[in-house]
Amino acid sequence: MTIGREDTVLTAYAEPAKGPGWANAPIWVIVRDADDNLRQECIQPSEQTEDMLTLYAFSALLHGRMTIAVEAWRTEQRKRRKK
Repeated sequence: MTIGREDTVLTAYAEPAKGPGWANAPIWVIVRDADDNLRQECIQPSEQTEDMLTLYAFSALLHGRMTIAVEAWRTEQRKRRKK
């Protein structure tokens, strides 16, 4: 992962993923560069600090719940537009 001197970390969140025979526990980082462009970086488990590892489960739980809340909001917005 590369975050430059002029970059700003906007947020970071845990999003575990798994499939048949594999699993991964990355942390996704949203970065704004000096030109105001957004990009997404990834911190793999082998690169994570002790603090990141400690916070991982909490971040994954909250990220999952927030995603569900946003999807519910989006569904409600679509219903309102149809009226």
